Amino acid sequence: MCEKKYYQSDKTAQRIDWDNIMLLERSAGGHDNQMRRLLKNITVLGHWNEGDYQGSVATCVQFNDTKEVVIYHDYYGSCSGCDVWEGATDNDVRQMCYQLACGAYVFKNLEDCRIFLNTVTKEEDFAWAGYGDIAHALLHAIDLHGI
Repeated sequence: MCEKKYYQSDKTAQRIDWDNIMLLERSAGGHDNQMRRLLKNITVLGHWNEGDYQGSVATCVQFNDTKEVVIYHDYYGSCSGCDVWEGATDNDVRQMCYQLACGAYVFKNLEDCRIFLNTVTKEEDFAWAGYGDIAHALLHAIDLHGI
């Protein structure tokens, strides 16, 4: 395993766009809006959704001020019994957004992010390279976005 080119920090949670995220619809099935609008002062570089009744969703954004690149992912279901966003209370939303932001990987630039997504293995990081290979799916979404 090579040296990590990213960091994780609770300081990322200071960038949550609470004014907008709390107004979004709380429905099951993908969290596309929540993922794309989680953080403030960003440009979305890529977004991927498995596009099924349940599965994974991942987003890559760049902070407009620092140019750092951030990736994060989540899982979703298709009904209130299997999706935590469905009917979530304000407190639930705050907790979920905080966990997403604190668990995000922050890179100093897009190239370091691309290297990670292209080379991560299950042994290094099962969450990104394990079942469904979220890393390669998100890398493909970034490439399609033309970044």
